Amino acid sequence: MSNDTKDTLRRLLSQGREMTLDTMSRRLGVSRRQVRRVIKELKEGGWGIRERWEEGTKRFSMDPQDHTLESRPVELRERELQALTVAASAAQATLHPTPFDNDLQDAVAKLLEGAGPVYSFEPEFQEKVWHFDAGAASNIDPEIFWTVVRAANGQEVLAIDYYAASSGEYSSARKVNPLVIAEQDGSWLMAAYCHQKQRVLDFSLPAIEAADPTGEGFDRPSDFDRLSHFEGRFSALKGEEKREVVLQVVADRAEYFRRKTYHPSQIEEKMEDGDLKVSYVVSNLDDLAAFIRSWGPHVRVLRPESLAERIESELAETLQAYREAK
Repeated sequence: MSNDTKDTLRRLLSQGREMTLDTMSRRLGVSRRQVRRVIKELKEGGWGIRERWEEGTKRFSMDPQDHTLESRPVELRERELQALTVAASAAQATLHPTPFDNDLQDAVAKLLEGAGPVYSFEPEFQEKVWHFDAGAASNIDPEIFWTVVRAANGQEVLAIDYYAASSGEYSSARKVNPLVIAEQDGSWLMAAYCHQKQRVLDFSLPAIEAADPTGEGFDRPSDFDRLSHFEGRFSALKGEEKREVVLQVVADRAEYFRRKTYHPSQIEEKMEDGDLKVSYVVSNLDDLAAFIRSWGPHVRVLRPESLAERIESELAETLQAYREAK
């Protein structure tokens, strides 16, 4: 079977058409048997071909995520093209754990190819000029990722199997309304209205073990604001209440906190001995505790006492584990 025949069928289906074997046979000028062979080759090539029966006739279509958009000429200044090239590099640092990573690379390559060979900058050289830290890789199941994306776009209720590591709680077929997909500090989250808890909660995408569309639609809450939902937290997953945390930073590390805001609520106050007092208002202490431990003896907790005791206990357990291993 020629590549032209396969490309023609792929193009027809990727435009959103639903076709029978007879229709495809007539359009391509080949037999039904040859059409079946082309469909098999498309499936083996990774294209999502759907099949359904209607009144005794099988109909074929392509997954919406594989649809091809008709391109139209767009005039771009070279600075605009360079901005998109750099933005793609920044986005890839964030999107690399997701299926969007390869799609983004392909899209940028097509954009540069369509723009022509004359640039005042070299696209291939941009990766040597710019650097963006990639977040920690998350083990996100591609099928679950696309299911969540489609449900969020279509405002469809999902039934998910979910394991909450913080509480050790496992829930099956838990109904949620996916509102926002977010990345925070390398963690990929879904903010969703939980039918069980009757409020908007955060769910870690890697912790979703199964996700099934229910066919039920939902309306987005009129009082939900994604910016305020994710604002003012240190932890990736939103907690129940806000807590004030006060830290003491030794003098030789104080400059790091003066020139970088680690959290929107950060407030610094110089102490008499040259140390720096830094305070935060956060909604969850887990990630903040990890942040404090990463500074070693250079940062200690002044308030709340419970957090100071927690870190002291964890460090003592770590030290004991090393001693026992000798």
